[in-house]
Amino acid sequence: MIQKIVAGYGKLLISILKILILVALCALFALVLVLPLWKFASVAPKIYSYCVLFLLISGVIFFSGKSVRHFLTVGFPSTQERKQRVNRLLKGLGKVLIILLGICGIVMCILAEAVAAAWMVLLATIIIYGVIAFGTKKEKRN
Repeated sequence: MIQKIVAGYGKLLISILKILILVALCALFALVLVLPLWKFASVAPKIYSYCVLFLLISGVIFFSGKSVRHFLTVGFPSTQERKQRVNRLLKGLGKVLIILLGICGIVMCILAEAVAAAWMVLLATIIIYGVIAFGTKKEKRN
C-alpha cells in the first residue's frame, strides 16, 4: 500500500516537473525569438510589416508550388492525364480567384459606403462562379 502511494506521488512529481520544464522552454523561446521580434516591430513597424508579409507570401508560394508539382507529377501521368490535371487545377484556381476577388470587391464597396454596388458585386460573383464551376462541366452521354 505504501509502495502505491509513493509511486502515485512519484508520478505526480514527474508530471509537475514536466509542466515546469515546458513553462521554462516557453519562457526561453519567448526570450530568444519573441522579444527580438517585438523590439523590431516597435522600433520599425513598417519594415517589420513588410518583412512578415514577405515571409508569409514566400511560404504560401513555396508550399503551393510544392503541392502543385506533386499534384501534376504523382503517379507518372501520361500527357493526356497531365492536361486533364492542369485543366482541373486552373479551374480550381479560377474558382478560388473569383471568390477572393468577389470578397475584396464587396469589402471595398462597403468601405466606400456603396451598398448597392456591393450587392451587384455579390450577384456578379455568384454568377461568374456558377459559370466556372457548373457551366464548364462536360455532359456524360449514355
